[in-house]
Amino acid sequence: MCKDFGKKTYLIGLAQAAGVAMYCLFVSWIFSFLRNFPDAQLPPLFAPAFMLMFLVFSAALTGSLVFGYPVYLLINKEIKRAISILLFTLLFCFILGGVILSLAVLFM
Repeated sequence: MCKDFGKKTYLIGLAQAAGVAMYCLFVSWIFSFLRNFPDAQLPPLFAPAFMLMFLVFSAALTGSLVFGYPVYLLINKEIKRAISILLFTLLFCFILGGVILSLAVLFM
């Protein structure tokens, strides 16, 4: 691992964005896998409740990936570095999202 990883804000942003992208790809893979199961007769209350609980879990996980370390830095009064890491994370999320979308269109 890079010795100056903690000092290079773009690497931290890239790592956080890669974590978000990997989580999104994992969830997409799980949903495509579950689509192949035969239709189970569940009471109508359970599917929406599960999806809402999953939404809350996903928002908490990805929110902590994107905002966790910048908030920690803000608490420790490193405002410029926190904003820089957050902006790099959002930039790399946008780039990785474009790459994933391009690959999805390419392989359709």
